[in-house]
Amino acid sequence: MTSYYGVKIDKSDDYLKLTELLDMEFGPKEIGNQLKNQITNAVKILLIEHDYVDKDYRSTFYNFYSKMGRHYRDDCVRIHFFDNFVGFNEELTDLTCEDGQIKDHYFGFIVLRPTIVATLGRSILSPDIRVGARGKAIQSRHRVHLLGHILSVWGFPSMAQHTDISVCAHVCCWAILRHYSERFSAHREILLHDVTRLATPFDPGGLTPSFGLDIVKAERIFQAVGCFPVIIKKQSIHDLDFYAQLLAYLESGFPLFIAMREHAIVAAGYAWRGNDTNKSPGRNFYVWSKVDTLLAVDDNLLPYRCVKLKEAGKSRTNSESYTAEDFNAFIVPLPEKIYYPATAVHTFSTGPCYTFLKERLDLPGKEDLVLRYFITTISAYRRFARENNTQIGDVLLNRIMCLQSAQFIWIVEYASHSQWTDAHISSRVIIDATASPRDRLPIWLAHNERQAIVFNRSSAREEALVIDLKRPMNMPLGRMEQNLRPVKA
Repeated sequence: MTSYYGVKIDKSDDYLKLTELLDMEFGPKEIGNQLKNQITNAVKILLIEHDYVDKDYRSTFYNFYSKMGRHYRDDCVRIHFFDNFVGFNEELTDLTCEDGQIKDHYFGFIVLRPTIVATLGRSILSPDIRVGARGKAIQSRHRVHLLGHILSVWGFPSMAQHTDISVCAHVCCWAILRHYSERFSAHREILLHDVTRLATPFDPGGLTPSFGLDIVKAERIFQAVGCFPVIIKKQSIHDLDFYAQLLAYLESGFPLFIAMREHAIVAAGYAWRGNDTNKSPGRNFYVWSKVDTLLAVDDNLLPYRCVKLKEAGKSRTNSESYTAEDFNAFIVPLPEKIYYPATAVHTFSTGPCYTFLKERLDLPGKEDLVLRYFITTISAYRRFARENNTQIGDVLLNRIMCLQSAQFIWIVEYASHSQWTDAHISSRVIIDATASPRDRLPIWLAHNERQAIVFNRSSAREEALVIDLKRPMNMPLGRMEQNLRPVKA
């Protein structure tokens, strides 16, 4: 029989009450300390749900733990997080809420599995309650059924590695694929045991999964479920092109499998520097120079850990002391219809495209240039244009609505350093993400505040139409930042 208990959180030490309410198989002391140190004071109520059936744990239980000599339970515990508007009525076994809108005060859940060690199972938490989280994060909406209520939370899937049946790399693959199955209807749900099985052409069974997962096997997992993964490897510690591509795909809303020497994480967000007007000379005019930290989903911690880009003189004493300098490679699992890679965008937007548009659209000089590019869909771009009609103007808006383009597009934004500080841009270019990397002119549209250039990609003559936008000059163009959701720090 399922039982529920409410726990008030008035101070961080109240999380340690879990040791009194949970069996030792669930590691309550370790979990209590994690919550105490990594959850903000926005959380005021925990609801503990016993005898919870978790399909990810069951997938490993039936295929691994049930075959062991030591007896393992098949039930889990699920802990839900709420703010101070919500209470729990034990007599009615129901949630109470001051304004009647329980769904507006829900921060997600964690599952605890009875494995004695590494007990943190499938979890969906809002980044808004994670200590230190800020910036923007890749998130999807997860529906949760609880006591007859249908709740939802925006977040990114996470769990701890089992250590005996899965390691950090398996968890990274699982987290990305679970995000895809929640975010996109075309992707089926993949359980944790499925991930361990898909890494090889046969079911390895036994101890094999605990030996680890290299980046080639991780690529195989993404291929097996219908993704089109691309592996990007860092050539040196100062390989700016590597980090430029990393941020471009991350800003596109694609979670990244990050490989390090002895660890793997998921990159799922980033934060810009505040009011950064410093100019970066040379080739480092790419917007990577404006990034302050990355957000990571690390199986050693609760999700949304801030990762510094670098830290001079640090000593790496454990798996949590890494920075972005320690990244060796990443995998971006792409949909099928993206053929124009980030490297081609960078080469084109800083070479032929920049030369062609510099005088026509008055682009900043390279000594004062901030360059940003990312993938989105034409429907998302049209929605952005409609919502920002006052800055886009009616003439350009009409052209965008009638533009014949592919489903996926690259957005390239040029700005000066002062414009970047004000969240403005000088010009925007729309590139065909389905173009061949050898395409001489993959542009659909380019515009600044005064005029637009529309390209006919169906013509071999590379025709272009220049249009006067006929809009007032006092409304600057704003950056497009819609693929990721902001974190409420």
